Amino acid sequence: MPSLTLSQTYHQPTSTLTVRGEAPLPSRPVDGSARLPLQAIESNFECQLEIRQGETTKTLQGDSVWLKNLITVIDRYVGSQLSGTPKGTFSGTAAIRPLDFISHRLTVRQGEDRIAQVDLSMTQLYDLLENLSQAAEDLPQLDKLATPPTPAWYRQPTAIAALLAGGIVLAAGVGLWVSRRDPPPPPSPPQEQLTAPEAAGDLHQRLESTLAQRWQSPPGLQESLVYRVTVDETGFPLAAEPKNAPARERRAITPFADVPEVAPDPLPRGARQFRVSLGPADQVEVAAVQ
Repeated sequence: MPSLTLSQTYHQPTSTLTVRGEAPLPSRPVDGSARLPLQAIESNFECQLEIRQGETTKTLQGDSVWLKNLITVIDRYVGSQLSGTPKGTFSGTAAIRPLDFISHRLTVRQGEDRIAQVDLSMTQLYDLLENLSQAAEDLPQLDKLATPPTPAWYRQPTAIAALLAGGIVLAAGVGLWVSRRDPPPPPSPPQEQLTAPEAAGDLHQRLESTLAQRWQSPPGLQESLVYRVTVDETGFPLAAEPKNAPARERRAITPFADVPEVAPDPLPRGARQFRVSLGPADQVEVAAVQ
C-alpha cells in the first residue's frame, strides 16, 4: 500500500527529539498548505534523541515501545523530584536514578545487545521532559504502534554472541545476562510468567546458574561478599545492594559492578529479591529474601 513518511522534530536548548513513521496516503489529494498530523502514523515508527553535552552530542535511538518507556520513566522521575523524594525509576527499556542532588543517570537499551548511559544535569532533565511531553501529546497512538515484545535475552542468538565476547552488560534497571548452559524455557504467555507459583524458583535457579559461570573469586579472598539482589520477572538484575563491608569494597570485581545499589521503588510487577553470597573458591550461594 502506498504510504507517506511523516516526521516531527522537537527542540530544546540541550536536547532534540525526532520522530518519524509512515502513514497511508490519503484518498484525496492533500492541499499544498496542509499536512497530515503525526496521529496518522501507522507503521515503521522510529525516533532519535540527541542530548548535547558541551561540545559533544549523545545520540540514542528506539522504536515506539522504547519511546513510550522513556516518556513513562522521565515523567515519573521528575514527579519524584518535585515531591522532594527522588527515586530511581524503571520501565521496560529505560531507567533513571539520581547520582547526587543535581545529576541523574539515564540508562536505555539500544537494540538487542547494547546498553547506553547518559548523565543529565537538571537543565538537561527538564529539557528532555519538555520534548517528551510534546511528543506524547502529538502521538496518542503510541500503544497502537507498539512492536511485538523483544524476545527474552536467552532467545536472542545475536545478543548472546555479543555478550559472550564482551562479558555481562548491566545497567540501572536494564540488564542482559548470558548463560551458555541454561536451555531456553518453553514459551508462555506474559501473564502466566508473572503469576506462576514456580516463577520465584525459576529465577532463583537462573540467577544461581549465571553467577556460577561468571563469578571468579580473586586470590586471597577470605570472606564472602554478600548482596541483596533484585531481579525483574525475566531475571534482569535491577539492583545489588552490598550487605557487608567486603561486598562494598570489592564490588568492582563482581558481576554486579555496573548494577545500581538501590532497587526501583516501587518494584516492577513480578520482581524478586535474593541474598547472594560470592565466596572464596568461586563459591556462589543464592537464597530467596522473604
